[in-house]
Amino acid sequence: MLCLLAAAAMRPPTLTYRWVYVMTNLQVAQNADMLADLIPRAKKAGYNGIVIADSKLQRLDSVPSWYFDNTKRVLAVASANKMDVIPAIWPVGYAGAMLGHDVNLIEGPPVKDAPFVVHGSEAKPVDSGRNLLENGGFEQAANGRVAGTSMQDGPGASTLPDTSMVHEGKQSLRMENFKQGNESGNARIVWTVKVQPWHQYRLSAWFKTEGLQGYVQATAIDSKGRGLIVNELGAPPTQDWTQSKTTFNSLDNTQLNVYLGVWGGSAGKIWWDDARLEDAGLLNVIRRPGCPVKVASADGTVYTEGRDYAEIRDPGLGAKPWAGEYDVDHDAPSIHVLPGSRIRDGETLRVSFYHAKTGIGNQTSICLSEPKTAALMEDEARRVAELYHPKGLFWSHDEIRVGGWCEACQKRGLPPGGILAENARLGGQIQNKVLKGSEVYVWSDMFDPFHNAVDNYYLTNGTLAKSWEGLPKDAVIVNWNYDKRAQSLPFFAKLGHRQILAGYYDAPVDNIKTWLAEAAKVKGVDGVMYTTWVGNYKDLEAFAKAAWGGNLAK
Repeated sequence: MLCLLAAAAMRPPTLTYRWVYVMTNLQVAQNADMLADLIPRAKKAGYNGIVIADSKLQRLDSVPSWYFDNTKRVLAVASANKMDVIPAIWPVGYAGAMLGHDVNLIEGPPVKDAPFVVHGSEAKPVDSGRNLLENGGFEQAANGRVAGTSMQDGPGASTLPDTSMVHEGKQSLRMENFKQGNESGNARIVWTVKVQPWHQYRLSAWFKTEGLQGYVQATAIDSKGRGLIVNELGAPPTQDWTQSKTTFNSLDNTQLNVYLGVWGGSAGKIWWDDARLEDAGLLNVIRRPGCPVKVASADGTVYTEGRDYAEIRDPGLGAKPWAGEYDVDHDAPSIHVLPGSRIRDGETLRVSFYHAKTGIGNQTSICLSEPKTAALMEDEARRVAELYHPKGLFWSHDEIRVGGWCEACQKRGLPPGGILAENARLGGQIQNKVLKGSEVYVWSDMFDPFHNAVDNYYLTNGTLAKSWEGLPKDAVIVNWNYDKRAQSLPFFAKLGHRQILAGYYDAPVDNIKTWLAEAAKVKGVDGVMYTTWVGNYKDLEAFAKAAWGGNLAK
């Protein structure tokens, strides 16, 4: 009897949901053509749903008429094949399209009392234009070791001063033969730099690659080991001289380690030259109610915008190449002193503000505390519901890498996990309002203590613990925590959530069998999703066969 009970408990899940995840842009007719071909193919393999992740869903108020024609054509094909179509909404951690409505809704940390000096009618940072990296041009070196740095992997072996290939000056730094520096293939150079706490800095460097294989990064790390820059450099294997630029906030640090280099290098070469670290000033200054700007004198007198100085705005904020995309290449605005101002020439001002911070791949997060974000969420949900009339909505609350810094967040007295929980409660209210009785599907990671619902996740200001407390009780969790499946699956099961396994990820299709074997140990796992980030559907049928044996009866 015990054996029979154990066998029953380990029985493979019944897969009610058999989905395909599709990232697309239905403003392009060819993408609609692709889906029109994919849907019957997926149906034949036994799938019964398509999740459509399209950034245009956040901009349905501004798309051209043919977007709706393309969408309706896809929906007609889905209906003919009896396939559910589930739209993905609210990508609050990849919020570029949402931010296109108001670029100032981006998340960002504070700058506190940055010194600006007045020259005539203009004020700029005291350190404006000064390079904080000693010997950033690599001009001074001896016996293979670069002067002014605090650490160098494999000097003279994997990191070598080079006079034959330069961007500027007489010498660059070449990295190659990575294993000669250390067994991990790391070739890095480090400056230990004194910084002002709660300041924005811009780190830039020129680099050139030749057949390079390895992870390239320019970053700043604090004494606690926290990375303050989460952007990838994105260096192709072979590329002529290119300048990288990124910004970071020093937070509460007075000293940082600034790194340039290659991690896990296995082949090829990279040259570095003209590295700079400088005060970024008012670059990408945010202006919204939760991000006030304060300009004060050294003795604490607070000056008035519009009376003492002109309105502070960065016209380049979230504007390049289109609204909702952020860059750090443009010049920062300065403070313009108005006629009759109380501000005097030569005075040192104390300037406080908030600046935009992007993440990996220029990823952006939207503030979850500003009322306008809630209004955008409701407007989007209503428009999507009217277009799709779906059985449910897929919440794209994943990888929210910046949050909890602005005054709007701080005034709530909640950690990032509490703010996210409140946003999930809001999402449930909005969905019930615009699509009553529909199902909620949500990515797992930001609500999973064995994944991203942890302390100080990337550049979140505090803990994301207990974010899961805000999820609607009947929310279906789309779980992608394969590496910690033995902890993650029972966690959500004990909370009473059903789960869909987000499998494939452009990896061997048989991985789903491992997923399902673990899922058989818990209740409520009743779906799988073929998930690809690169539009790779070649294994669609093989995945179906591995997951449920292939085609199912209608």
